[in-house]
Amino acid sequence: MAEGVQYLDGPRLQRCLVAGLQQLIGEREHLNRINVFPVPDGDTGNNLAHTAHAARLAITEQQANGVGELLVRMADGALDGAQGNSGTLLAQFFQGLADQLEKFKRIRTWELADAFSSAAIYTRTALENPEEGTIITVVDATAAAGQAHRKCDNFAELLPKLRDAAAKALAETTDQLEVLRKAGVVDAGAAGFLAILEGCVDYLLHGSVYQKPDVELIDDVSVISHDIDDIDLDNRYCTECLVEGTGLDPAALSTTLNAFGNSMVIAGSTRRLRIHIHTNDPEKVFKLVAGFGEVAKTKADDMIGQARALQQQDRDVAIVTDSAADIPDAVMAGLGIHMVPLRVHFGADSYLDKTGISPAEFRAELETNPNTPGTSQPTQGDFRRMYEFLGSHFNEVLSVHLSGGLSGTLQAARTAATRSSVTDRITVLDSRCASAGQGLAAKRAADLVAAGLRGPELNQQLEKDIRNIRSFALVVDLTNGVRSGRVKPAVKHIADWLRLTPVLMMKANGKVGVHGFLPGRFRLVERFARYVTRTMKDSNRWEVAIAHGDNEAMQGQILLTSLKKYLEQVECAWTTELGAALGVHAGMEAVVVAMRPLDKADI
Repeated sequence: MAEGVQYLDGPRLQRCLVAGLQQLIGEREHLNRINVFPVPDGDTGNNLAHTAHAARLAITEQQANGVGELLVRMADGALDGAQGNSGTLLAQFFQGLADQLEKFKRIRTWELADAFSSAAIYTRTALENPEEGTIITVVDATAAAGQAHRKCDNFAELLPKLRDAAAKALAETTDQLEVLRKAGVVDAGAAGFLAILEGCVDYLLHGSVYQKPDVELIDDVSVISHDIDDIDLDNRYCTECLVEGTGLDPAALSTTLNAFGNSMVIAGSTRRLRIHIHTNDPEKVFKLVAGFGEVAKTKADDMIGQARALQQQDRDVAIVTDSAADIPDAVMAGLGIHMVPLRVHFGADSYLDKTGISPAEFRAELETNPNTPGTSQPTQGDFRRMYEFLGSHFNEVLSVHLSGGLSGTLQAARTAATRSSVTDRITVLDSRCASAGQGLAAKRAADLVAAGLRGPELNQQLEKDIRNIRSFALVVDLTNGVRSGRVKPAVKHIADWLRLTPVLMMKANGKVGVHGFLPGRFRLVERFARYVTRTMKDSNRWEVAIAHGDNEAMQGQILLTSLKKYLEQVECAWTTELGAALGVHAGMEAVVVAMRPLDKADI
């Protein structure tokens, strides 16, 4: 731009920062591929890109009145959009810059150098246990270079020196952490920080903005081989939330959360803080944070599931479903199926289904909590994070979800897919089922992928097979149906008075209807099996999945034994506990069976 740049004002700094953030976003795929620390889950590029995108939006929506206002907006935007360990640390670095320069309209070189030193301290203190060889090492080296060249009065000379110091420190990270040395890579988070500096320098010197490389060039980058043994198995979920309040104390929050996980990062200001922690109990973390202020933007990503995905030798197609599907964890892990959790509510309390509350815990809440239970669909952000991660590592993402006739989950998934940067790789299908039936649909998707089907052929065959799945539920107690508003009280009164037990069935349109009633309350499960098999006129060979209450495992076995008695061939996919998505309405004493004919052009 110019040979001598003695100051940066709001507009000039904005253009530099946009160029730097754009450079980082453009290197997303590469950063994903070299991500091995702190967890080799292949999403550092996604997390940093999302953080950078939020920061960029914050500083481009309207013109800032000076450098200070610009940096405050960027820090707030980054904090709102921060994801992952590196994204949260980057937001904290921006917060340090903003706090140091908040009152400045324009800045000189030594003022930026001092702000970098302050931001480096902010970044390091955000970590519970700082480790060298990471982004903090490169930030410290950059700040030290700023102080070493503090007397330089030309930004066109100072910024390249900061970039070069960061590049040198980044190259050295390979030998500072064993996991980086073993993989032969530099730290991905630190590489993202350098990308911002490179973009800023390129714009300041040449007026150029980084252009995203061709997909073909990205695909040529080799993928780092990750070892599942490198994963911190003691703390499975990458858990994050935002808390707002007055006089927020990061140190007090850190002390409160310290016993519930590791890799903790707390970034932000006294009015807004972003918390990142690896834990096995996300809901406990959210409840503890709620004691400090209003909690928002909660999420808990399964790091082990992500690492397993990266270990798959055949990474052509990834299968996604949601927690309304009742599938055992072992089956999901074996088939490589990824799950996005719904949310379960009791009054003001909210839980991530099957992540923050188990079926047994949900049943206990049903029996003791006076509040009416409910469920809500995953947010578009929940789906988008899953799609961005899988779309970065797989050629196709096939997402099979809870019936669109029962929930807005399907539409949320479709909307998230259209707004994803990998939208052309994602297909979202309606399972037309819930519970065990939805689980069979997801399993069938995985089976078809294993059989070699891809693209339109895969999607068409799966849609055909979904239409052949039959799902029935024996609802022993209509109390929860009344509480949730799905069943009128009069229906329950009549059923109780006449001692009738309703049998529900998934209709072809994906909605639930009453298929019939069983009189009396004796030998219900055996008679339910007989009732179901009498409707199966077109086949005698079935793949079966059963879901039952957490205290009714024996009922599941009785149902399976009875089905085998009445049908020529039954292949049991699984019996498992009934989840909250159906339990909210049918009660945890319900028994569900889903069946798919095996002689319908089976592959």
